Amino acid sequence: MGIVIFAFVGKGGVGKTTIASAAALGLSASGRTALVSSDFMPSLRYLFPTNPKNLEVIELGQEEVSERWKKTYGDEVVTVLKNLFEVEDWVLDHIAESPGVAEEFMISNIMELDVSKGYDYVVWDTAASSSTMHLIFLQKEFYDHLSRDVKIYLKLRDTVRSDKILSLLEGWRTLATNVWKQLLSTRFFLITTGDELSMVQADQIRDDLKKMGIEVVSTICNRVSTGCKGNMKINVPETKGSARDIVYSLSRYLEDNGIIGYLQDIANDQKA
Repeated sequence: MGIVIFAFVGKGGVGKTTIASAAALGLSASGRTALVSSDFMPSLRYLFPTNPKNLEVIELGQEEVSERWKKTYGDEVVTVLKNLFEVEDWVLDHIAESPGVAEEFMISNIMELDVSKGYDYVVWDTAASSSTMHLIFLQKEFYDHLSRDVKIYLKLRDTVRSDKILSLLEGWRTLATNVWKQLLSTRFFLITTGDELSMVQADQIRDDLKKMGIEVVSTICNRVSTGCKGNMKINVPETKGSARDIVYSLSRYLEDNGIIGYLQDIANDQKA
């Protein structure tokens, strides 16, 4: 099995970035850790202007992801298009900037982190819930559609007369399958606060993930003194200070209350 990826999800404003950063900081004490943001307006560099020991902060912005997509798949996409239509190379830039392309490839970037640089832990600071659910849904649709696309192409192959397209589609299907399997093995933690709206939306996020076959490991109730209703497993108190001070303070809290150890146990079980 690959290295476990810890994903922190929830609606905007509940403290995903703070909790994810605190968890990553705590994990970095025992292994090389990547803290990656999929928010197109990330703030991790403010919290960590320089990378702490054993912790690498990675912000995947839309422009960077689009460029990575073109570098990785650009030539293949042009090959497919030119076998079907008369197109010029500038079309590739247009495709790379189309809605959904960068978002879909974002998942692949995150999933590849655990094998590309030998991290012990990968912590994923997700965007606000609607964006993240859209991201995951796109990956599932990509995974589902490619199998159908290969079957459709087989029917058209005599007309197009290019086995290279089939080869590319098969390669993309393999990639989509591997990414989706890794996504299903990602450990999702749902962040909420104690107010009624946050709790209602947390339940909706949990249900939406479950419909896609993704289970939430635990719900973290943030900025509370006595805990949220519903017997949440992890409760985090409200902490005062600057954003950076809060991250370091919460990291100590997570360590002292066995939550970092809990994450380490999950990672060790995954490796076994």
